Amino acid sequence: MKQLLCLAVSVVAIAPLCAAAPCGTGSLASYIALGAGGCTIGGNTLFDFQVVSGTAGATPIAPGSITMTPFGSTYDPGLMGQTHMTASAGQQLEAIFTYRISGTYFSGDSITLGGSSETADGGVTDVQNYCAGGTFGPDGVSGCTGSTTGSLLTDDGVQNQDSASLPFKSFLNVTDDFTLDGGTSGTASGGTFADRFSSVPEPLSFLLTGMGIALAAGFKFRSAAAGLFRR
Repeated sequence: MKQLLCLAVSVVAIAPLCAAAPCGTGSLASYIALGAGGCTIGGNTLFDFQVVSGTAGATPIAPGSITMTPFGSTYDPGLMGQTHMTASAGQQLEAIFTYRISGTYFSGDSITLGGSSETADGGVTDVQNYCAGGTFGPDGVSGCTGSTTGSLLTDDGVQNQDSASLPFKSFLNVTDDFTLDGGTSGTASGGTFADRFSSVPEPLSFLLTGMGIALAAGFKFRSAAAGLFRR
């Protein structure tokens, strides 16, 4: 029992030493530069940020022009992107990037679009594709190797939030496709788009908690029994 307790304590003690640094506010370019090491939000690691091919004819928004801000904690991690760019008539600007998040067991996924504006037939959208328990192929939107895949959609002024349930997987591959479309005679301006994940404690957390309670009860029982024998 003592050996098992020592092993559990060692795992908990060593884990923080191996973790990446906490995520901070920075450009998408700085998140891409983190590579496989990534950064953390609570007990979750976000890593392997990459730009992928977008819509034919669209002008890519440079990663340095998108500000990323983390929010939430271990059981509700989130990441918000923001840009102040404007698409004029006949112009389409697009930021499409993929990343991976692992840690707790994810039970829900949601996206929110806000702070955008349009004139005439302009529009602002954000589409998120998710792959639970696996990864997408090179295009970031197809070829999911996991158990569940799907997409969420927001369209400013029409639907600014969307969500889905996830199958309690501790690993997700997520791709965001944010678009500013000026239409034929309008404009579309910036705003924010955010991914948020809800999760539940890992089985290991329950196990360690249970072990702690059992050990505490055992020590208490032994102390009480020893007291009886000393009388």
